Amino acid sequence: MDDKTQWLNDFIAEVVDGWMLQDLERLSNDIPHRPGEAGNCNFPIALYIFACLEFLGHLTSQKLIPDNQSGYSRDRIMSYIDNFFPQEFVQKIQPHRNNFVNVFRNGLAHEYFAKSAGISRTESLPLQADSEGRLILDADRFAEAFKLSVERLKEGIKTDGNLVDRIVDRYNDSYQSSLHFRVTSTSTSVSTASIAPPTNLTTTTMPPPPKSSKP
Repeated sequence: MDDKTQWLNDFIAEVVDGWMLQDLERLSNDIPHRPGEAGNCNFPIALYIFACLEFLGHLTSQKLIPDNQSGYSRDRIMSYIDNFFPQEFVQKIQPHRNNFVNVFRNGLAHEYFAKSAGISRTESLPLQADSEGRLILDADRFAEAFKLSVERLKEGIKTDGNLVDRIVDRYNDSYQSSLHFRVTSTSTSVSTASIAPPTNLTTTTMPPPPKSSKP
């Protein structure tokens, strides 16, 4: 196994299976839905999944989607959904794909509420319209689809060397770029990098990604 594949396997195990999915499991299972009560975490579950999708969409998209591209959050999220989500989920959102990210991700992230839509934990379908025509995204069905997508991502890594290269090289580029961010006070200099190499949970050390193979 080459260095890139080994690093990526460790990355998936720690960051995706560990941090992403275990946090999602805690949100979903430790906070079961209680009908008619507050505190069901509908919004946090949905917004958290969108954050994961945007990150993974950046790493996996066939064509690089740069930060300065208009609508890059939407394009990264939809790229990941199209490539890795179960087809049933993709088909359900197909009629609304042009607005899906704006209504739900952007609404939750910037306006607290989804835009003229709702987040549920009681529906059997991932996305449907209510009696007044408002879209309802079910957070638990969204979570189930995301978990299945991670399994498809792992299968892709096993068979697609180009996918391995894209993920490791793009993560490495983001990691290197993040090293340039610093906050300086009169006595200390603190890194504010938003991306860092994973830390192995048993040894607390893990090397940064292998150097990019790009010229």
